[in-house]
Amino acid sequence: MAANRPPACQTRAYVEVDYELLQSTGEIRIVSSPIIAPTITTKVPRGKFEITYTAELFDVMKELGNKKIEILSYILDNKDGNNSLNMTNTQLAKATNSSRPTVIETMKILQDAKLIARQNSVIMVSPKLMVKGSQLREAWLMRKYEEITDETQAALDNSIDVDVEGQYTMIPDKEGNIQYVQKAK
Repeated sequence: MAANRPPACQTRAYVEVDYELLQSTGEIRIVSSPIIAPTITTKVPRGKFEITYTAELFDVMKELGNKKIEILSYILDNKDGNNSLNMTNTQLAKATNSSRPTVIETMKILQDAKLIARQNSVIMVSPKLMVKGSQLREAWLMRKYEEITDETQAALDNSIDVDVEGQYTMIPDKEGNIQYVQKAK
């Protein structure tokens, strides 16, 4: 039987520094009195928690406008357990009440920031941004995300986005790739 140990307890001091001076010269100048606080560290298993890494997200936020943030929010709220959402730009524009050019511009910004990757109509959110599940699942999703190669991205950048809704039926195969079958007239 494992020993019943208390969590690690440490004392930490927090200070405010002159950030502009730090950025410009690298000099650290303390501008406040230190705050002394105990810190208790415990490891919590992930279980069914969803972890969101916000550093990459906030770097892109200033480039996004209101509609663009709504588009990103829709993707994050509607992705499946594999961090994926199967939607064309046209469908995403309809779902978010946005224009297709706004969706296309938003997708380009998010792809350039490596927050999403696209393969056909499947949008995959980077596990560096958001992941639900264990560390093993995070590693598996990261590998899956990285399988969408730069070659695929280049092909998508050079492709023409057309509305196939009403003309074709999208059928996913066992590997998750989308096959387009033309509807009978």
